[in-house]
Amino acid sequence: MIYRIKDGFVNVYIIDRGDHLVLIDTGIEGTCEKILSKIKELKKPLKTIIITHHHLDHTGSLKCVKDATGAKVVAHEEEVEVIEERTRVKVDVPVKDGDVIEGLKVFHMPGHTKGSICLLDEESGALFVGDIMIERDGKLYEVPHRYSEDPMMNRERIKDILNIEFKSIYPAHGEPVLENARKKVKELVEALEREK
Repeated sequence: MIYRIKDGFVNVYIIDRGDHLVLIDTGIEGTCEKILSKIKELKKPLKTIIITHHHLDHTGSLKCVKDATGAKVVAHEEEVEVIEERTRVKVDVPVKDGDVIEGLKVFHMPGHTKGSICLLDEESGALFVGDIMIERDGKLYEVPHRYSEDPMMNRERIKDILNIEFKSIYPAHGEPVLENARKKVKELVEALEREK
């Protein structure tokens, strides 16, 4: 089961793994209370926090959630230094492309940041894309260029998404895409190709 917590312009996701919970990203600084409230409601321990990349709208509540739950923190090895520097929280498990943690397969997708990752829930086919792309009014778009370290490389990563066997897309910004997700990614790739 996947629960979405929306705080302002950003989503974080809690995955229920039966006897414990996994959190994808921690939102902005104020998202902590919403996350802790949901954990309390679900009456299960939060064991793992996975960060898709270091930007503060994804790591803003990391310290607060870590301190409250003691969950282990996971991030791509390329993001570890920046996350630790910005949040003063130790990354317990650095991961790389192809690793599987908590049933989630890690895809290294540099472009938005050096260590951006997507996470595929191998059981359900849910793909958590961080900021590789965003959803708006039922369509998928690339993140505005000014927010990406290498926007053109991020475009290449969007194409790479089509090599993943996913069924639905859970972006950090916008609504989850539960129907026709692959078709919507293809439409975005085609639109970006036309721009060249």
